[in-house]
Amino acid sequence: MCMTILVGKKASSTGEVLIAHNEDAPGRYIMQTHIVSEKHREPGNFIKFEADMSSLELPEERAGLFWSEAKTFNPERPGPSFCDLYVNSYGVVICTNNCEYSKEDKPELKNGGIGYGLRRLVAERAHSAKEAVKIACELVDEYGYASSGRSYAFADKDEIYVMQIVHGKHYAISRVQDDEVAAIPNHYTIHEPENSQELIDYAIKRGWYEPDDGAFDFAKVYQAENSYMVEKNIYRHIRALEILLDEKFPENSPLPFSVKPSRKVNIAMLKEILRSHYEDASHFTKPLTICNIDTLESTIIEIKDNPEKIILRRALGRPCCSPYLTWGINSVREGYEEKEPELSLAEHFKTKPEDLDWKDNAWFRAMEIQAACDICHYKAEIVRERVAEFEAKSGDELFDEKEAEKFMCSLKSELGIIDCEAVGKIEKGKSFRVKIPECISLEISECLCGPSYLDVSKWSKCSGINGNELTFEAGEWINDAVPCFMDLYLKLGKNCVGCVKIQVR
Repeated sequence: MCMTILVGKKASSTGEVLIAHNEDAPGRYIMQTHIVSEKHREPGNFIKFEADMSSLELPEERAGLFWSEAKTFNPERPGPSFCDLYVNSYGVVICTNNCEYSKEDKPELKNGGIGYGLRRLVAERAHSAKEAVKIACELVDEYGYASSGRSYAFADKDEIYVMQIVHGKHYAISRVQDDEVAAIPNHYTIHEPENSQELIDYAIKRGWYEPDDGAFDFAKVYQAENSYMVEKNIYRHIRALEILLDEKFPENSPLPFSVKPSRKVNIAMLKEILRSHYEDASHFTKPLTICNIDTLESTIIEIKDNPEKIILRRALGRPCCSPYLTWGINSVREGYEEKEPELSLAEHFKTKPEDLDWKDNAWFRAMEIQAACDICHYKAEIVRERVAEFEAKSGDELFDEKEAEKFMCSLKSELGIIDCEAVGKIEKGKSFRVKIPECISLEISECLCGPSYLDVSKWSKCSGINGNELTFEAGEWINDAVPCFMDLYLKLGKNCVGCVKIQVR
């Protein structure tokens, strides 16, 4: 999924370009943060990020990078191609949204095309948003894009460009005007691209468009029929527009690429959008809300004239139950980086299951809190109140990780999350056991166990209670689970939440 809000500098309350982005992806992930140093390379260095895609030449001069990395494990494709966010030392921001599916079924690709390498090479090279678009166009023109459809946002202190790519070598480009705001869920949003003629010619050639059809609309013409104007995107797009416009969006009206907001957009408005559940819906609502079951991280970026002064506000996991902590772009806080950046890049597509093991760090503390929110609705209300209080207290100061850790630990205590004990391991197709404190009285029908990234309705049901030992059924989720040392969560009655760390085979 993903959701991005792009605010022109004249539309923002700070007079600066603002970028707000929720990174969404299903399944077990961890988020890591890296500071990548500037680097000089000798010419002729090539890298093959993904085994089935083109080998790409690295730039001789690499910019410094603030790199938010998403890591997951899939035996068929170990490493995500399309998740990471970058801010480089020249003040260029790059984030993306999935826009599957495009109509393109005959993509032109060179040696498999380009995927992850597009964002990485643009981040390493671009001195401005305009140059970022130029580099991205050159790369797509040469290699072809390996995924069905995606939207790239390139921003600097002055400008924001959106590039929406079709499988292969076709793309639309549009600039967000300084006094406007663009909202991008997971469909194409560009209607009148700057490079319309080439797109029109190709669409006519493929039989997707005729001049007699009316004005050319890139989003409508190039989006696949089963992906055009689907509910999950319409709802999230409209919700963002209604907050920006301070009014109900007219029913059945065309969804614009960008709008002039009713008032200057501030950080509070962007938080409201990224945390939105519509009318208090849960993370599991269908169609998905903006803040949803798959949200891995939420980021709001103020792009300053001096890149070293850029401010990032970041919330781990779902932002409705996690505080936005203020970061600079030149250092990583304790507990947010597991590997040094060169090694992490080398292993991005060589992730091992044990790389996703539970660790006592900031990421997994956030997962514990959001699991409690999903299990007990009233606990979610407590969390939102405490998060608001913490953000108000910390203000715009660079956060002290010890204060943040202290806050999350106190929140766990207030929520009454109980540490439980694993009995053995979890194996596919077999039931598993967990010990809970003896003081808890339970009914079998009230007990569930599962991972924080899945809807509670998909968790394992309790099949037996023997003293303080619970037996859980082998749920379907185990068949697809990463074989690692996993944190699982327990619904122990209506108001009680537990956590157990257990090896999954």
